[in-house]
Amino acid sequence: MPDYGPRRKQPDINFEQISLQPLKKFLPPIIMLIFIIISGYSAFYTVKANEEAVVLRFGKYKETVGPGLHTKIPYGIDKILKGEVKTIYNEEFGFRTRQRGTTSIVDYEFPAAQEEKLMLTADLNCAEVNWVIRYKIKALEEYFFNVRDVRETIRGISQSVMRTLVGDLSIDEVLTIGRIEIEQMAKENIQKGLDEYKCGISIQSVLLKGVDPPLAVKDAFNAVNQAIQNKDKIINEAEGQKNKLLPAAEGKKEQAIREAEGYYIRRINRATGDVKAFLAVYEEYKKAEDVTRRRLFLETMADVLPKCEKLYIIDKDLKGLLPILGLNEEGMKK
Repeated sequence: MPDYGPRRKQPDINFEQISLQPLKKFLPPIIMLIFIIISGYSAFYTVKANEEAVVLRFGKYKETVGPGLHTKIPYGIDKILKGEVKTIYNEEFGFRTRQRGTTSIVDYEFPAAQEEKLMLTADLNCAEVNWVIRYKIKALEEYFFNVRDVRETIRGISQSVMRTLVGDLSIDEVLTIGRIEIEQMAKENIQKGLDEYKCGISIQSVLLKGVDPPLAVKDAFNAVNQAIQNKDKIINEAEGQKNKLLPAAEGKKEQAIREAEGYYIRRINRATGDVKAFLAVYEEYKKAEDVTRRRLFLETMADVLPKCEKLYIIDKDLKGLLPILGLNEEGMKK
C-alpha cells in the first residue's frame, strides 16, 4: 500500500467516472426475479383445519373459503381474514377464571362481575347468578362485518336475557326447580337476539355455574333447601313403598278374579250337565211314563229305606192308626 505521508491527502474518488455498463445487463433479470418471488409468496395462503377465511377484493367481500391451500391476487388487491370456526369460545358472567388447567383459579370477587351476577327475582328478592355461555362462529362473513364488537354484543344480550328470565321467577324457583328451564330458555333467547343482529354466532350451551342468595341471607336459604330435600326424600320413600305394595295387591286381586271366574265356569258347567241329565230322563219318562214313574219310585225307595231305623207297613185302608201305634210301640220291623 503506498505511503502518502503525514501531510499528503488521499486522492478523491469520482463516482461519475465509474462505469456501470457491466451491471446494466444483469439488472432486469434481477428485478424480474425479485418480482416473481414476491408475487409467488404473496399469491398463496393456507387455511388451517379448524379455520375458514374471508376474501376481500378491494375491501369488498368476495367469498369464504375452507381449509387448504388457496391463491389470491397479490399486492394488497385481495385481503384475507381468518377465523377459527370450530373452536368453542367461553364467556363468563359473575366470575372470571384467572388460570386454567389441572388447578383452575376462579375469581368471584372480580369488580365487573359483582354487578353482573346480582339480579332481582319476581318476588323482589335478590339472587347471585353465575353462568357461562359457550359459542362458536357459524358464519365468518357475518362475524367480521355485521357487528363492530361481537364479544360485547354477546355479553350485552346474555345479561339482558338472563335478567329477564330470573325476573320472571321466584327466588325458590331460581334456586331449585327453575334452573334447567332458565338454561334452556336462555340459550334460545340469546340465539334469537344474535340472529336478529346477524352476528354469525351459534350458541352451544348456557350453563348456570351457581345460583346463590346474597351472603346476608345465605344460611336461611340453605336451611330451607335442606328442608325441601328432606321432604323430597320422604316423598320418594313413600313412592317406593307404594310401588312395592301396589303390585302385590294387584296380583292378589287378579288371583281372586281368576278363582271367581273358575268357580263361575265350574258352576255353569255343572248346572248345564244337570239340566242335560234331567232332560234326558224327562225324554225317557215321556216315552213310558208308568214304567219310568215306577222305576223312579223304586230307585228312590231303595235309596231312602236303608237309612230308616224303624219301618211301619200300614194298609192304606186301615183306620184308627194312632191307637194301634200306641199299643204296639216297637212296631214291626222288616
